[in-house]
Amino acid sequence: MEAFFFPTESGEQLFGVWRGAVSSKRVWVFCPPFAEEEKSARRTLTDIALLLSNRGESSLIFSYQGTGDSSGDFAASSLEAWRQDIRAAVAVAKQRVPNASIGLLGVRLGASLAYLEGENADALCLIEPLLSGRSFLMQQTARKKMRAELTGEVDALPADDLDGWALGETLKADLKTLDLKNPHKFEGKAIVVQIGPKSEVAPNVQAFSDGLGAKAEAVVMPAFWNLLDYQKPTALLEKLEAWNG
Repeated sequence: MEAFFFPTESGEQLFGVWRGAVSSKRVWVFCPPFAEEEKSARRTLTDIALLLSNRGESSLIFSYQGTGDSSGDFAASSLEAWRQDIRAAVAVAKQRVPNASIGLLGVRLGASLAYLEGENADALCLIEPLLSGRSFLMQQTARKKMRAELTGEVDALPADDLDGWALGETLKADLKTLDLKNPHKFEGKAIVVQIGPKSEVAPNVQAFSDGLGAKAEAVVMPAFWNLLDYQKPTALLEKLEAWNG
């Protein structure tokens, strides 16, 4: 494992963790969720990276500018800037292992961004992608209000805040327009993973997967990006191993 920083076109420094060797046939660039979801998902992403390492595949987990240990201002972030971060990470992967194919593995918003950057990859693994940014914002607002009512802090509720992360106008506008209901077909190997209590794939997830030309799978387990306590994602790891085997 190697922790390091690498630059973006805009001059920001992104923090990344590399696992693998120059002999790998595939390098996976991990596109994490954002804000508090990134923190909760980090351990599970590490578990997936270790699974891939045991298969002889390399991985690069990084944090977008303005998040984690990367430089930049979260309030000034945009989806385009984060897409540029993914391209910078892919460039690092290609530099380190020139002859390897590239896979993009994303979670939540990271899965949505991985789909949008699919032309830079040979394989896609999209875990619970956000298909509608507007719906995501509505869900986050409802959660925030419920939490504020439980704590009696309704009057102090910030207007544009995601669990303590200031939501800038550009990112907010980007999320409102994010809509993946009509995906373009992906020519490589792809899987879309639904996480939750149901063993059947939801119709909207199936429709997205069909349009993408991807395999759709439902994994019954808690939403690991929302958990305070770590739970080993055995069911998810087994599903990914079977698909990638």
